[in-house]
Amino acid sequence: MSENTVVLKDIMEYDEAHYFGINSEIVLGGVITELTESSNPTESEKQYIHQKSKVVKTTGFSNEFPITMDMVKGDKVFDYMYNLFYERKVGSDLDVDHYIVNLWEPVAEQENTYKARKITQTCSITECNGAAGEQKQITGSLKGGDFVYGTFNTSTKTFTENA
Repeated sequence: MSENTVVLKDIMEYDEAHYFGINSEIVLGGVITELTESSNPTESEKQYIHQKSKVVKTTGFSNEFPITMDMVKGDKVFDYMYNLFYERKVGSDLDVDHYIVNLWEPVAEQENTYKARKITQTCSITECNGAAGEQKQITGSLKGGDFVYGTFNTSTKTFTENA
């Protein structure tokens, strides 16, 4: 290969790990079947009299992660999120630290450490459902929050904020 050759690699869903702060422990989200990141940008539009078209500016984001999870007793993330739904928790009881780890972006010279983001979100589980003969699931969204950027060590389960 020449010096300028770029090697392309497909990034798969399993190349991004989602960890959650559950009862003072950081746990990998094990029984999540779907998790989609939506930035939901907030925009403002303005058009001045000398312009034919409006100017659109992004002024913020309303981060949201719709989530679907199989109901598996004993999985710490499921047990925690289902309990929030079951007990109809409100307010700050719904806050959960969510760590998004880019396993395709290792940090040089730091074993088991990857580029990552942390966001504190409201866990809003809205449904518990299932069809006859099928495993039950819970669905909802992780909403809001601002990202903190840094690195995450998958062995020690430690997030380090960028300086």
